[in-house]
Amino acid sequence: MLHASCLLAALALSSPAPQPRAPERLALRELFVTAHGRTRLSPRVEGLTGQRVRVTGYMVQMEDPPEGAFYLAGHPVFQDESGGGTGDIPPESLRVRVREVEGAQVPFTPKLVEVVGTLEVGREEDAEGRVSLVRLVLEEPIPPAGNQRAPAEAASATPPGTQAQHRR
Repeated sequence: MLHASCLLAALALSSPAPQPRAPERLALRELFVTAHGRTRLSPRVEGLTGQRVRVTGYMVQMEDPPEGAFYLAGHPVFQDESGGGTGDIPPESLRVRVREVEGAQVPFTPKLVEVVGTLEVGREEDAEGRVSLVRLVLEEPIPPAGNQRAPAEAASATPPGTQAQHRR
């Protein structure tokens, strides 16, 4: 019996660690579906809840941006706070939470960005009273496809604190 447990322990130590699954690509237009006059989360989003996803879009430029997060939309958007809160942000937008900058604003970039992280679903209200139904909790940046630069050089292309990778 002792030999079998030692063999299992040795096998566990010699086996390479499992690689994380590649993130599923999710388009912002796939967040919701409308049927019979009702809009709801898409079955695809419900199925991807808690999993790693990759989403591409534009940071929403906000007059009063949230702390530790930003919104990602399918096209460039400027949102002013003239009494509407986040009402000007397209419904098919995604709130991206950036743990590394909690309590601070994420610097805006007008460029197309790609984010990878864990998809969260469910009503959540932030400290400023903004409500989101779908969120992405950001991971480390991913180098763009075909990027041949050194890792330090690639990391410097990302605006500080955003952890979002720009497409070129």
